[in-house]
Amino acid sequence: MMKNRLDKLMPKATGFLLPVMLFSMGISTTTVHANLKDNSILSEKIQSIVQGTVTDEDGIPLPGASVIVKGTTTGTVTDFDGNYSLEAPSDAILVFSYIGYKSTEVAIDGKTTVNASMPIDAGQLEEVVVVGYGTQKKKNLTGSVGIADAERLENRPITSAGQGLQGVVPNLNISIRNGDPTGSADFNIRGFESINGGSPLILVDGVPMDLERINPNDIKSVSVLKDASAAAVYGARGAFGVILVETKKGRVGKTSINFSTQQSYAKPIFHIDPVTDPYDLVTYINKATIRTSGQPAYDDDYVAGAKRYSENPIPENEWGVKNGTLRFFGNNEYNDKAIADFSPQQTYDFSISGATEKASYYVSFGYLSKDGYINNADKNEKFKRYNILMKTDYQVNDWLNLDSKIVYNNQNSDKPHFYNWDVNINTVARVTSITPLKFPDLPYYQTPGDRATYEPYIGMYFGTFLPYLEDGGRDTFVAGDIWLTQGVTLDPAPGLKIRSDFSYNSFNRNDRDVASKIEIVSTDLNADPIITNGLSGNDYIQETNNRNEYYVFNAFAEYEFNADRANKDHFLKAMVGFNQEWGHKRFFSARAQTLITPQINNISATTGAQTTNGNETAFSLRGGFYRLNYIFKDRYLFEANGRYDGTSRFPTDDRFGFFPSFSAGWNVSEESFMNSASGWLDQFKIRGSWGSLGNQSVESSYGNYPYITSLGSNTSPFILGSGRTPYVSPGGLVSPSLTWETVVSKNIGLDLALFKNKLALTADYYTRDTKDMLMSVDYPGLLGTGAPASNAADLRTNGWELSVTWRDTFGEHGRWGLNLALSDNQTEITKYDNPSGSLSEYYVGQKIGDIWGYETVGIFQTDAEVAAAPDQSPIGNNWSAGDIQYADLNGDGKIDRGSQTLDDPGDYKIIGNTTARYSFGINPDIKYKNWSLDLFFQGLFRDYLPSNGNWNAFYPSNSNLVEKYYITESWSPENPDAYFAAPLV
Repeated sequence: MMKNRLDKLMPKATGFLLPVMLFSMGISTTTVHANLKDNSILSEKIQSIVQGTVTDEDGIPLPGASVIVKGTTTGTVTDFDGNYSLEAPSDAILVFSYIGYKSTEVAIDGKTTVNASMPIDAGQLEEVVVVGYGTQKKKNLTGSVGIADAERLENRPITSAGQGLQGVVPNLNISIRNGDPTGSADFNIRGFESINGGSPLILVDGVPMDLERINPNDIKSVSVLKDASAAAVYGARGAFGVILVETKKGRVGKTSINFSTQQSYAKPIFHIDPVTDPYDLVTYINKATIRTSGQPAYDDDYVAGAKRYSENPIPENEWGVKNGTLRFFGNNEYNDKAIADFSPQQTYDFSISGATEKASYYVSFGYLSKDGYINNADKNEKFKRYNILMKTDYQVNDWLNLDSKIVYNNQNSDKPHFYNWDVNINTVARVTSITPLKFPDLPYYQTPGDRATYEPYIGMYFGTFLPYLEDGGRDTFVAGDIWLTQGVTLDPAPGLKIRSDFSYNSFNRNDRDVASKIEIVSTDLNADPIITNGLSGNDYIQETNNRNEYYVFNAFAEYEFNADRANKDHFLKAMVGFNQEWGHKRFFSARAQTLITPQINNISATTGAQTTNGNETAFSLRGGFYRLNYIFKDRYLFEANGRYDGTSRFPTDDRFGFFPSFSAGWNVSEESFMNSASGWLDQFKIRGSWGSLGNQSVESSYGNYPYITSLGSNTSPFILGSGRTPYVSPGGLVSPSLTWETVVSKNIGLDLALFKNKLALTADYYTRDTKDMLMSVDYPGLLGTGAPASNAADLRTNGWELSVTWRDTFGEHGRWGLNLALSDNQTEITKYDNPSGSLSEYYVGQKIGDIWGYETVGIFQTDAEVAAAPDQSPIGNNWSAGDIQYADLNGDGKIDRGSQTLDDPGDYKIIGNTTARYSFGINPDIKYKNWSLDLFFQGLFRDYLPSNGNWNAFYPSNSNLVEKYYITESWSPENPDAYFAAPLV
């Protein structure tokens, strides 16, 4: 019966959590304070200073190596040159440790200089990688895992971790749509997920969290779990990969205090070179309109005025008037007026951390300020973000450890409302340079004596987007997000670890959108009124509140057999666990029209209609999981994962599912027959995996509970009696047997490490099948309502990825490296209920992103060629020389789409695909002493962009921006080999 009550398991109070966290922090603080009274520490004040240098076997300094006086908590770390200095008794022993090297102990023996040379530890050289509910050595991984360390994120001019991870991990695809500082990154792992959407699960220290709300400088490492075997323990939310983020914590040694500030500038990259010469512009547009309708867009007087200004661009030639209408012949370069050259950004980061043998702490504060790309400092978008991270860890005794974490994020933004316009290239492209901006201060109205009549309008905006920027209102929001986590770890017996943690998240966001009236002046001097409201609707104010709460409980036990490795041939580790998550979301919105004054932005200061809206949703997940690792002689690797998952989003009888995975690996380099290559080959591993995961992320298309019919409510548009009558409408049909989409992943990979691990290569090939996707199946029209969703569609993604890294040194203090990431994937529909084969729906064999269109033959050079060619009238009229000629693929003598089906596409064919292909990232870096240079390049080798109806090159008008190459590359009798056809409107 318990499985039927998932949605009732929402805890009602979390007040106990913060006191427990404070208790843990208090223990840590008290213990450190008590240690100050320790005689061994007090005696250090009279001890001698010992200094030295720590290097590897080749004499290369090791920066950041740990140096500790054995048996005490006294220690330090080496600087960039590998030097250290600390106080210690003359008879003490120093312990030197560094990742990838064997720990070394050196007795002081009364010396004041103690140097250490640390040998490479082949068994430890592979770094430890964070995986699901634990860690593993990278050399023992059998799943596909990508890794990014803190160096990729620290001290870079980025606003979010998503920006810093772009191009670093192969097939981790991160897209940022525009320059909006509040815009978040979209994450994707290994291509298209499902026709119902999907995204990777992002966990920060084991807790689901928005990566955009984390200070990049707090991140220690990022692991990307790509295949089902690596992500299986996360079940329903990890169907399309998992991104594991580990934050920093205190290190044993002296207290570390860090402060950094950064001023950077981001430059928008766009390639628009508009025609700004008025005469060239109107001549080109007239050619297009004459070809289309036989009439020019601009009359001879206007063309003459444009030519006059082009030849002599003085203010007196900029304006004219005809029939009481102002005419602008000048040049307004709206790119420069709207888009700034740079967006300034400031960051401030402060952290303090430290640790003893018993306790550790890490506290950081971050501040980010970033402006948008609007070329108006006062009206520009302003975005600010504040971050706080507090982590404590306390070892109570040999078997009990307590840890606590507080993560707080606050964001606020203030930007122009724009009446739902975005400040981007599409907005700028709506306006040509001959569009007038403001009412002129020139006596060209009707007669010079009329100047006094129109003087009040001087400087007022005409109807471009710029008045919306300055006076169209503002959109603001303030968002606060806090995560509280308390964890307990038990080590009751050798090899056995038991851990439990509970996390609570509260997110609250308040938005206020204000659309103010905009006074627009007309170019028609006889208009009545000459000043109008620029809004197409009423001015209004809308306030919205989003309040989300989330709860996460994890508990797992891990046992490592043969933990002391007495029998080095066998290694076996098993883990079982339980996970419960609850989510609760509330939304409320109120809107009121007709502001009394734009200076008072309050709903109560309105006189128009007022409306409210709201909703509330809840959901939950529950799962039990396991993992089994077996290693034989460090050569043969095996791992089994599985999860029994339940979700409230499906009906009671179909709520739970079991999703297993298996993986294996062969460390070929550990075989005896590879001994001859040990001088240059550090690792050669082949691995493979198979696994299945369930996807329950279907709420975007079908609601939070797609198996329950929902009722609609509204108000009748007709007045009955004293007012409009509210009503409730019945919902459509739903399927009672909806269940999981299943994601089956297969992966084969290769890991190579050469030349003392200077060169590392990882390659993977994978297939991912998403089965039983939800879709609406066709029913007879007499059904009378929408068809219910069913698990009736499949797709397959095939892809590969490659990562190559080189790390080396130069001189005594220099290091350099290069990381290359390259990947590709394609997705194909393998099952879909489309019996008619309609091209407007998905169909079997379709590659996601396919573009259907006509194949071009070339450009008609003469009207005689048009007459002799297949009939193109089904897709357009008045074809003539200069137009595009299309191929008659089916040979029926005409150009059309046929029935727009697979069996009868007419002359339609696949002419491209919008899926980005062959994405790459190149990251070179050089470090010398305290100086560093990091470069980043990211791109695509192939991408097709559909027109989406925006064919400015072929269809210019006086409201579309025209670029210079349209003129030079458009067909004309004098330019028959042009790339573009002759212009049309």
